[in-house]
Amino acid sequence: MKWHTINYLFGEGFKGFWKNRMMAVASIATIMLCLIILGISYSIVTNVEYIMVQIEQQMGITAYISDEYTPENIKQIYQQIQEIPNVIEVSYITSDDALKSFAGNDLALYDKFKNDNPLPASFEIEVNKIENQAEVVSILKAVDGLDVRFLESETATFFQLNQSVQIFSGVIIVALIGIALLLITNTIKLTVYVRKKEIGIMKYIGATDTFIRVPFLIEGLSIGILGGALPIAVVYNLYNWAEKMLRPNLSQIFSGIQLRTSMSITMEL
Repeated sequence: MKWHTINYLFGEGFKGFWKNRMMAVASIATIMLCLIILGISYSIVTNVEYIMVQIEQQMGITAYISDEYTPENIKQIYQQIQEIPNVIEVSYITSDDALKSFAGNDLALYDKFKNDNPLPASFEIEVNKIENQAEVVSILKAVDGLDVRFLESETATFFQLNQSVQIFSGVIIVALIGIALLLITNTIKLTVYVRKKEIGIMKYIGATDTFIRVPFLIEGLSIGILGGALPIAVVYNLYNWAEKMLRPNLSQIFSGIQLRTSMSITMEL
């Protein structure tokens, strides 16, 4: 295909876009609406899952250490816990550190009990997945001198809730993608049907299928770029606004919990 033919076909594609601008605007609006709804839904679903993961990481296991254990015993147990499958992090908290954490800014309370500290030393254990906590706890309970504590009922409830959220979010996303594809497909079919007479005339005068299709492809590409770029900008700015509004309230309800960044959401979209 010669250069002037390619130039002509591109020109016809842009002319067709402008000549049928009302239909083009309707197509762009349909694509925009579908993608904005999908983008908002995806942002909500991924943030719910992201918050779930952060809450899951905070639901750790605490193993209190017997006062009879020597530093050498504690070191051995520390290494033993690290070797347990599914354990990703172990932190040793001395009794003094525990008292400081309990007292907070109340220095008088700390000074009162620092020489007669009732709080034991402990290990704070983080597991890779919440469903593996019960297995790790059963291994820890077999270690002499450890008093293992974890939120058993809360962990089971949270695990079921997390699974339900993942299934529900997956169904919602798939359904929205299906609806978006259906609407976009019908819009394209309607565009072609409206210009059926124009296509028939071009075929009648001997135009090849490629000669007919290329301007439509250029026109469709222009509609697709506009219909895809604008929703990304809308979702990005809307998400930024929502994140700024929700961040202070979220920090008050859940300590240390954060939302995903707008850039990470946009990159995935």
